[in-house]
Amino acid sequence: MSADRDVPFPYMRWAKRHLTGFTPSNLGMSGIAGLTPTDVAPAGPTPYWMPEGEFGDPDLRAALAARDGVPVDHVFVSAGASLANFLVYLAEARGAHVAVETPGYEALPRCAAAVGAGVTGFRRDPDRGWRVDPASLRAAVRPNSRLIVVTDLHNPSGVRLHADDLALLVAEAERVGAAVLVDEVYRELDLTVRPTAALGHPRVIVTNSLTKAHGLGGLRIGWILATPDRIRRIAEWNDLVCPAHPVPSIAVAKAYLPQADARVAATRAAIVDRVARVDAWVRGRKDVTWTRPDGGITGFLRLPPGTDAEAFATFAFEQHGVRVVPGSFFQAPDHVRISFGLIPANLDKALGVLGTALDAWAARRPAS
Repeated sequence: MSADRDVPFPYMRWAKRHLTGFTPSNLGMSGIAGLTPTDVAPAGPTPYWMPEGEFGDPDLRAALAARDGVPVDHVFVSAGASLANFLVYLAEARGAHVAVETPGYEALPRCAAAVGAGVTGFRRDPDRGWRVDPASLRAAVRPNSRLIVVTDLHNPSGVRLHADDLALLVAEAERVGAAVLVDEVYRELDLTVRPTAALGHPRVIVTNSLTKAHGLGGLRIGWILATPDRIRRIAEWNDLVCPAHPVPSIAVAKAYLPQADARVAATRAAIVDRVARVDAWVRGRKDVTWTRPDGGITGFLRLPPGTDAEAFATFAFEQHGVRVVPGSFFQAPDHVRISFGLIPANLDKALGVLGTALDAWAARRPAS
């Protein structure tokens, strides 16, 4: 892993090599299992070209606006959430400064460097259930900060963004004239159904996609919710980096959205049991801890003191065949991220193997 530290996005290099499918002992997958053409397909032939407008396909924009309860002119359709985030950085923070949560998804601080912006981190405090640390936030936000960035549900812990923390982020943004970017790719899997943060304040920009909660990552369909002036700037940058969206994907997305609420509700219902299974496993051990996720399909395990998460993740896979994601990709080298997206029988077996790997790892350490 260390050989990849100089590439723009080390986690994605690693994930493309190692997170290749929902195999029975893969506790590393970050989204739900993918849907198939049998599950959702457009009516009639799939088009290969259609006029899409400067802000994305008009019908798709309207459908997304209706789901999230925002005006249509507050929606921009992007080629996935990763591009959506990058476009927001380009439009809002190019050459300025960004404050980003930590631990957090590695792409978010890395995007700052890609657009020539400085970056500092503010803490999500594990001892307070991954709440935003106010003093750390105040120290991280600079006079030239133009974006303050968080995820909801928090990636990697699966904890929801507390309403008081969002208010704190907005207050800091107002203090320096910044925007708050909330990546909501996991929000729809919160076991408590909540509206998008885009409804709360004009300084809030939201990104989302049909990937993590919907199982349609291969479509590369995402969206941005923001005020019309921000949407216009974002669209102008999109002209440069992605002048046209994948038309077959748009057609599939429009066919899928009428059933999206029912499918996500079914996934949330399944998550209740899976969270409980992992929580019981964690509480049954004395060497790992976590904050029970509010939803999603990932959680963040704190390993025994002194454990190198990268070394343990390699050991767990090479010696026991169970895959976890090193927390070093999330600025937390003493944690691993685990997924509970497997079917229950495989999840229970994979947790058992992970426990065996932890026991074997502890047995390797000399007694103190």
